[in-house]
Amino acid sequence: MSGRWRPTRALGRAALVGLVLLVFGVVLGRPDVVVIVVPLVALVLWSLATRPQRGPWATSRVESELLREGESAPWRVDVEAVEGLRDVVGHLPGDRWVTTSPVHGHVAAAAAPGRSSVPVAVMVRSERWGVRRLGPAQVGALGDFASFVWQWPEQRVETLPTLPTPGTFTSRTGLPHPVGLVGQHRSPRPGGGTELSDVRAFRTGDRLRRIHWPVSLRTGTLHVTTTHADQDAEVRIIVDAIRDLGERDPAHGVRSSLDVAVEAAGAVAAHYLSTGDRVGLSVLGGGGYVELPAVGGHHQLARVLLALGRAEESRGTVLEERALRAQMARPVAPGALVVLLSALVSPEPLSHAVRLARSGHDVIVVDSLPAELSAHDVRDGAVSAATRLEDPRTARLVWRLRLLEREREARRCAQAGVPVIPWRGPGSLDTVLRGVSRRARAPRMVAR
Repeated sequence: MSGRWRPTRALGRAALVGLVLLVFGVVLGRPDVVVIVVPLVALVLWSLATRPQRGPWATSRVESELLREGESAPWRVDVEAVEGLRDVVGHLPGDRWVTTSPVHGHVAAAAAPGRSSVPVAVMVRSERWGVRRLGPAQVGALGDFASFVWQWPEQRVETLPTLPTPGTFTSRTGLPHPVGLVGQHRSPRPGGGTELSDVRAFRTGDRLRRIHWPVSLRTGTLHVTTTHADQDAEVRIIVDAIRDLGERDPAHGVRSSLDVAVEAAGAVAAHYLSTGDRVGLSVLGGGGYVELPAVGGHHQLARVLLALGRAEESRGTVLEERALRAQMARPVAPGALVVLLSALVSPEPLSHAVRLARSGHDVIVVDSLPAELSAHDVRDGAVSAATRLEDPRTARLVWRLRLLEREREARRCAQAGVPVIPWRGPGSLDTVLRGVSRRARAPRMVAR
């Protein structure tokens, strides 16, 4: 739809004032008044003579389809330069996590001779991961002397997916149950790997490049080297998005619990995908159903980050509760390492972790609550934001009870054999993984 041109109030006022003064000057014989009003009448007549005859077509787009946190992209509108169009104005409002340049979001441009369209653009900067919604955008055009105005009938709302920036994570400990055919984890069985296993006598079918010449020359018979097979493992990352606790202030480095969980999930996924493992993702209780199957390869990291960008705090609807039950009922592949990132304030994800552990899976719970919220000298503003209560005394009392419930849930997980550790970046999982690997080699009872 292109819309129609409408006269502005300024044109109506100019026509009314000019007509009244012209009649007044002619009737009373005041040539000075007539001389004064002639330019105003000429302006009205000129505006009517150069009135645009048809509405222009307009297109809008965001130049980039995908951004990372802190990156910018231009929002651009192209308006057809029809005859009589002189200026184009546009407005794109920002929101809490989107800043525009200029800050007020208003831009204007004049029609240039010989050009088929008039472009206007607003730079958009996404401050936080997620699906950012830009708009509703408003675009208008003006004729000569702003006498006629055209407004775009569509108030376009653009969506701009923003990927989270993964944190830093490294681990020197292998995973407890590598079951794949390729990867960087040492297998107990011999195969085509990189780590030396043994030197034995040559057999029919052995590759010639495996001949170990020093031993062969010393013994007088051909000997070959054997290696341990390299295997990959599966890592299932589960993000608890039922509650998002804390404030978000990128300028001062303040993060909420969901921010910590998303950054940690991206870091863990990036590390294990770089080692050749398969990584899957589940976001429990969020505003959208996010479920990603376990796949390997460098393209999987982009899928994981894009899926993490769709994580939203739960709104408590019936559909979200059904989706949560469906996600917790999905089976997890045997031998997969389950990493649950949670603020430990929602019982459903923790119960799910305990059920997986009792079914024979290796489960690790990572506490994503920001350190400032668990400190004794936590600020009143942070407590009020976490509890959503305005009274500081009531908020501190409620938050103290919440911390006691967190400690109780953490003890229950530990008693069920599920370790709970805080997120500390590189090496956060090493100590727990060593214990899990030793426990995996020991016999244990499994609930069927």
